[in-house]
Amino acid sequence: MSLVSPFFADLMLGLMYLMLAFAIGVTAWSVWHTLRSRRKGDDIVNGVPAGRIGWCVAIGLIACLVLTFLLGSSSPVMTNGVRFSDTFWLKTTDMFIYTSILLIIGCFVSAIVSKFRS
Repeated sequence: MSLVSPFFADLMLGLMYLMLAFAIGVTAWSVWHTLRSRRKGDDIVNGVPAGRIGWCVAIGLIACLVLTFLLGSSSPVMTNGVRFSDTFWLKTTDMFIYTSILLIIGCFVSAIVSKFRS
């Protein structure tokens, strides 16, 4: 088995970094635009506390990210004959995996609950 990196690995890594920077930029612009164009009366829309729901979702996501980072494993991983032992990146990887799983489960649960409510 050959462990030689693919021919276009550097190009793909560069493209991924470019896409990540673009996604972060679009996210920052969207948050700035939303906060700038929001008015005080927008907190309650048709009797629904939209502002409170938005803040709860944002705080819940940050709490979930912090909790899954703290609970993430830091035990070394052997991949392609290389031992990875950087605690920060191991915990960060677990954080994104566990948070994604929790969000997917939350989507399914909320879809099921809304189906039975209506």
